[in-house]
Amino acid sequence: MSTLSPNNRGGEFLLADQLRNQLVEFVTAGPLKREFDQQCQTYFHEFENSDESDREGVLDWFLFEWFDDGGRGALDHFLENRVDLEPAEQDILGEWRDSLNSVFHVRSVSPSNLALKDLDSGYSFDVTLTKDKSHELFKKGENVVARLLPLGDHVILSGLQYIMPDKKSAVAWLELRNKIDELHSPEEIEKAIKESCTAFCQLFGSDELTVPPSNLSSTLRRFQEFLLREYRAESNGTTAAERYKANIGRDLEVAECVEPPDQFKGAADVTILCDEFDGIVVLPDYSRFRRVFSSDDPEKEVPEWKQLVWSYVKNPDIPIVAFERVAEKYPNRVEKVLRAVLGKSEFSIEHLYAVLLHYKQPVEGLDDLEDEEQLWDLFNGNATESKDAKSPEVPSKTPRTASKPARTHSSERKSSGPAAKTSAVRKAAQKKAKSTPSGAGVRATRETKAAARKSGVRRRS
Repeated sequence: MSTLSPNNRGGEFLLADQLRNQLVEFVTAGPLKREFDQQCQTYFHEFENSDESDREGVLDWFLFEWFDDGGRGALDHFLENRVDLEPAEQDILGEWRDSLNSVFHVRSVSPSNLALKDLDSGYSFDVTLTKDKSHELFKKGENVVARLLPLGDHVILSGLQYIMPDKKSAVAWLELRNKIDELHSPEEIEKAIKESCTAFCQLFGSDELTVPPSNLSSTLRRFQEFLLREYRAESNGTTAAERYKANIGRDLEVAECVEPPDQFKGAADVTILCDEFDGIVVLPDYSRFRRVFSSDDPEKEVPEWKQLVWSYVKNPDIPIVAFERVAEKYPNRVEKVLRAVLGKSEFSIEHLYAVLLHYKQPVEGLDDLEDEEQLWDLFNGNATESKDAKSPEVPSKTPRTASKPARTHSSERKSSGPAAKTSAVRKAAQKKAKSTPSGAGVRATRETKAAARKSGVRRRS
């Protein structure tokens, strides 16, 4: 095992520090700046007296626990963007997908190490301190809210640590965190999607509503208020706000809806529809898109119809449900339109998903659309055998799940080595891994903040 110490900050620790600094810059000043700023806005909306240390707490959460609607986190975006990274750097970042944020009991302190025990999983960790004199910030017997990062044979700290005043406060924080996790379990998310669709139909009288772009924000705010505070679940007759207060012990506070992206502002109209898989979906120019397929002559009735259809085919932000809706009603015309757009007279509607996935979620090694269609036939059992046929070797996809990738759990990711100390981090991280939507984590951070203020937590970096 490596014997690197903070007094001799070896290449492994130095490299980890450099990578985290680069990741921070990527998030705060690079491609993810807009998403990070929105999460900060959500957080500071509730806590007016927040300071720079609070921003650091949101930042640490964003680096390791935020996920976009496609299931990709900051680490995934960074790895995709930085193709120049060395294999050793990629390995470190890959390990950090198994970070663990929990509350730990400090069993012992030395100049170079902390001995911690996770109050949730019961696992023990020997944490290497990488900063000079950082051991002076901790005392034996304290309970610390912290994030642990695996690093080869080591475990290190990340970001801020919150010192709880006593074990009772630590257990209360842990119980609160677990309740929030339960609220955002896959089962609860699925139930919430169904409820949002039912509420949408109840409020607007249909599963589809078309409005001018100028009315989009106000319409979404109206629906949000109805969904959270007025709609009562059929199962127990309570509102979402009432259930939140019963579980968390606090009133539900929601940030203002963000302004719609530019692609909606430039549209003739915007359609909001609810889908049992995708939930609430907002589509620009969808009424014009649908008219392409309902029309006998789109060339005359829908100007620039090919460009519009192409945008719906290629744009990864437009879910497949947009095509499903028109394909259910106009299957023959969908086939005819896509033959014209793709320039493929032999296109069959059976390959609709293959085409959409090919352009929305391109896979390395599947550059040819015919390979994607052949793969789709293999999955559906429709492939025709040929001596010369060669099956493409690519990751598996299924029609609906492929249209919106699920967040990858830590247990499904490749580990970089079964070192004794870091394997405990992975096991503990896997134990609490959940499919959490991108907005849920910052809510959990807000609740941690609330618990910290109520308990008089001291913050240490």
